[in-house]
Amino acid sequence: MEIMNSRFFIGKIGISRVTIADVLRTFEESARSGRYGYICVTNTRTAHLANREAAYASIQNSSLLTVPDGTPLVWIAHNLGLGEVGKVSGKDLMDAVFSESVRKGHSHYFFGSTPETIGKLVENISSRYPGIEIKGAVSPPFQPLENFDIDGLAAELNRLQPTFFWCGLGAPKQERLIALLQPKLKATFCLGVGLAFEYLAGTVNRAPLWMRNAGLEWVYRWAQQPRNIRRAIVPFSWVLRMLVLSKFRRDLKARTV
Repeated sequence: MEIMNSRFFIGKIGISRVTIADVLRTFEESARSGRYGYICVTNTRTAHLANREAAYASIQNSSLLTVPDGTPLVWIAHNLGLGEVGKVSGKDLMDAVFSESVRKGHSHYFFGSTPETIGKLVENISSRYPGIEIKGAVSPPFQPLENFDIDGLAAELNRLQPTFFWCGLGAPKQERLIALLQPKLKATFCLGVGLAFEYLAGTVNRAPLWMRNAGLEWVYRWAQQPRNIRRAIVPFSWVLRMLVLSKFRRDLKARTV
């Protein structure tokens, strides 16, 4: 269980020192020991938000894992001497889990996005991974977090007992919801994966691999969703500063755990 407790800090947020293979191994070890938890898939914007909001930082730092979905976060880890850290995007993690789900008997429940996206998501996953067990797929009403029936959702999940509850409400709502939901569940992992629902449904195109590897996925995303450019400018400036600090500041290196 050492992986769960091994993190490096970017300001106030602790990012798990993992690769996708480590995450898959953690799922297996945790299920065997009955230690289920929620996983945050964290990018530049959510890392920045955690550094501004103490309650959100607490959610990220109390997770089973908080994985680096964002090349700049991985670069910071490498600057800190943590060359083993790899990018763990929501889409790639879902594909990795689905690929071994039939063989290992894992089942799934999807929660979020629009009815159209959820329908296409289920259709595409069922076609791509024959035999995969989907126990539920729900597009909830667009509403404040306070209006969600957490107890009712927990009762439904405990009745169906999917191995994985995939939440695609977008950050920070999805992390806040799964942090409230997880303590009520018996045998289910909760993951907030945001835009991965759209990628898998085919309603939003993902950046080409070369752009992802070059840390330019955000450029492609802005081009497709220009209304989000304004809210991305401050987090992008912040992560550039943290990237520079990680290269030259010894005190940041001392904060790895």
